[in-house]
Amino acid sequence: MDIVILGLLMIQDLTIYQLNQAFNSGIALIYSASYGSLLSAIKKLLTANEITFIELVENGRNKKIYHITEGGRSHFNKWMRDEISDHKLETMALCKVFFLGLIESADEKRKILNNIISEIAKMEETLGSLSQSLSQLQLSDQEQKIYNYQFKTLDYGLRSHQVAREWAQQILDELKE
Repeated sequence: MDIVILGLLMIQDLTIYQLNQAFNSGIALIYSASYGSLLSAIKKLLTANEITFIELVENGRNKKIYHITEGGRSHFNKWMRDEISDHKLETMALCKVFFLGLIESADEKRKILNNIISEIAKMEETLGSLSQSLSQLQLSDQEQKIYNYQFKTLDYGLRSHQVAREWAQQILDELKE
């Protein structure tokens, strides 16, 4: 969540209310957050000096407007360029693509997309191998009833990774044009 907040603050300074709105609208498809978890992440980012704020009084109410620091920019840019891992692959890939417009260099964008495609392909290969070995099992009728839907779940994973890889490849191809 910290990275998503930093990414949003890279675009513009925001209040906690505006951050919450951003999470509840577009980003909720990728990453959901409660108001409490946003407050906790903001506290952590303030402690790490990755964000700061100015306090205003508007219509008799205190209002904090959060701003990313150079340390926060550096952390965000490093994360964008770091290799993606298979841990939370889908969420991390979507977050990186969501914020890809903040990366100036087309070469850097291509590197990020190539890393995403590579990690998705590795996971696809792992799931494909698992599917292949499981299809070799000799199951009783009772076992088939139990495992049939688990195999279908594995098939879903394979298909979703294939679509994700093709989607990321399309974005990469658009960069080459």
